[in-house]
Amino acid sequence: MGTAAETMPSWRTIESVVASACRAPSLHNSQPWRWVLEPEGLTLSSDPDRILPATDSFGRQMVVSCGAALNHLKYALLEHHWDSVIERMPHSANRECLATVAFTPTAEVSESEISMATAIARRYTERLPMSAPTSWDDTLAQVTELAERAGTHVEDIGDRARPALEAMSLRLRGLRRENPVYQAELRWWAGHALYPDGIPSAALPAAPPGTVPVGREFPPGTATCDPGDLEDRAAILVLTTGSDSRLNWLRCGEALSALLLACTARGLGTCPVTHMTELGETRTRVGELLEGDGLPQVLIRVGIGPRAEPLSTTPRRPLSEVLFRDRSEA
Repeated sequence: MGTAAETMPSWRTIESVVASACRAPSLHNSQPWRWVLEPEGLTLSSDPDRILPATDSFGRQMVVSCGAALNHLKYALLEHHWDSVIERMPHSANRECLATVAFTPTAEVSESEISMATAIARRYTERLPMSAPTSWDDTLAQVTELAERAGTHVEDIGDRARPALEAMSLRLRGLRRENPVYQAELRWWAGHALYPDGIPSAALPAAPPGTVPVGREFPPGTATCDPGDLEDRAAILVLTTGSDSRLNWLRCGEALSALLLACTARGLGTCPVTHMTELGETRTRVGELLEGDGLPQVLIRVGIGPRAEPLSTTPRRPLSEVLFRDRSEA
């Protein structure tokens, strides 16, 4: 049996990799995760206090967000030369428990894995229009392989779906405007700078940006772009799963994270589009656009962003609110 130093990263390393994991995207930057360091490793649980009931009543996006954090953790650990042994949906008295992570030291870390890890700090959500991605065939092949490793499927729905997606998203806007509870929840989470969560004004477009699909109707922010670059030619991907179990949602989040990091490492901008699958009507219609028969979970826009410099990182909750040590055996 190895010593503690051989089987467990230092506390400083744990703090570093969990901080990187918490850079993962989440619905309205709600950060609905909770990490506990136990003698055997880390436990990841969803935080039910962070659910958005008007937007995500079943907690699907909460679990997807946690899956993205789990995948971020995997690459952050590799950068520190630790491999992760992940058990998903372990038997636990805590229903919110989603995964346990044990550690194995490793000396072999590929350049691709390092590039994914270093992309964590650079990734951000580009809500403005984007031009078409370069070297798209190579990028699509990479993200398809990454999605398949996570037990999910990615489909490029391309230009053929743009008119239908635009009409669908405009219809969805109309439905959402009529829901005062949804509107109140959206405005609480978006456009403020008082809390280390939510979406800051600097990340929100100052005017409707003309993206396809039409983006979620956030309060106006301060993000602008060159008027000459307003036509959105971003590629549109859809992540699908075989069913709608919590394990599927978790794995979808892992695939989403890997896709975003791979694209970021290639210098591409990305924007997860989750509002298109929040209501049954539009989710069904997105499914009808697919060639496969999987359930659509998340759409992702990928392209070349209009900014000379990326956005500054959005705020994150302090580690003291998301990372804890199990002292039950102390």
